[in-house]
Amino acid sequence: MIYLDNSATTFPKPPGVIRAVNSAVRQYGFNPGRGGYPQSVRTAKAVYDTRSAVKDFFGVSGEENVIFTSGCTESLNIAIKGVLRKGDHAVISSMEHNSVVRPVHKLSKSGYISYSVADASGTDEEIINSFRKSINERTRLFVCTHASNVFGKRLPAERLCALAHSYGILFCLDAAQTAGVFDIDLQRI
Repeated sequence: MIYLDNSATTFPKPPGVIRAVNSAVRQYGFNPGRGGYPQSVRTAKAVYDTRSAVKDFFGVSGEENVIFTSGCTESLNIAIKGVLRKGDHAVISSMEHNSVVRPVHKLSKSGYISYSVADASGTDEEIINSFRKSINERTRLFVCTHASNVFGKRLPAERLCALAHSYGILFCLDAAQTAGVFDIDLQRI
């Protein structure tokens, strides 16, 4: 069988993932930080070690800045809904996943925020200019996919982040398709 629909479902699982999940279920099924018994301490250490590895992998400033969620959709929802306040404006790219488009659209439909969609189909310069033209006095957040899993296009994330920061705008990068494929150093970006 040739299976090409593995972007969202990741089937088949690599053997290393199966071993890691099996090990986690067998050895770390305890509440970290909620007890002093050996299994809880061992689980807390495994969680800390994982935070530390993620911190190093992405160039995060500290382990305390690494959080775990159920997946990319929840992470993006937390970032979007946690940052935007009533009256704010967001700019998203035209290549965003539904995990970005749906919450932003719903917040807009309720009158809570407004948003613009920057065209991400052109050259890097055209994409940056499209984001720039979408900025208004209430723009608080840019949300940008690092690369589209539909079109295979990589957006100029570093330059978009610099643009956002030059206007005092927060930047949210969806790296679901690129983490582990491209170097992502959040301190450098």
